Amino acid sequence: MELSNLESKLCPFDFKDKITIFVGENGCGKSTFLEAIAIGFGCNPEGGGRNYNFNTENTHSDFYEKIILSRGYKKPNDIYFYRAESFYNVSTEIRRLDSEPSFDPEIKTYYGGSDLHKKSHGEAMESLFNHRFNSKGLYILDEPEASLSPAKQLTFVKRIVDLSKLGCQFIIASHSPIIMSTPGSGLYLVDDNMRNVDFHDTEAFIIYKSVLQDGKRFMDSVVNK
Repeated sequence: MELSNLESKLCPFDFKDKITIFVGENGCGKSTFLEAIAIGFGCNPEGGGRNYNFNTENTHSDFYEKIILSRGYKKPNDIYFYRAESFYNVSTEIRRLDSEPSFDPEIKTYYGGSDLHKKSHGEAMESLFNHRFNSKGLYILDEPEASLSPAKQLTFVKRIVDLSKLGCQFIIASHSPIIMSTPGSGLYLVDDNMRNVDFHDTEAFIIYKSVLQDGKRFMDSVVNK
């Protein structure tokens, strides 16, 4: 994707909602947008907070250099960037840092106390949103549903709604109809431009509805097209 096209799609944008969710087809630019915001706020491109300085592979876009971030008068107490594809790398960095001598508590303490590599991906994600996220933080999440079952996605939604009432702000990119329907969220479709969209008008909702209503007939029409 041309960065100039991405800039015209997504900027300027006012994050007026406590929970903002971007949806759209793969390659539309929503993950690149979230990455640029996270880097602009000082987070590691692979994920984590502002004090993570590791680099597994330098593959991030330079779109962050093309946007200007303007904060409101309330400064977040915490900023964290989660991206599903590289959370394993974050967990590895936490293990490495905890192995070094320090007078500070082990970092895994802030994730519930257990080594994240000893948990499944979904369990590690639960440790993140149940323990690491706190009130009045800014949390930028790229596809948080990737490791979560439908039931755990419901748990995640309840958690972020509760935290939003305590002053947290969430910026999320997702393909999950469950997360898209988060109460009180602003839902935006990224395609040729960007616009506010009703959950029932999203492609994800339409496809899942078709599968659930008559999965066999719908899937037959797909594979025999």
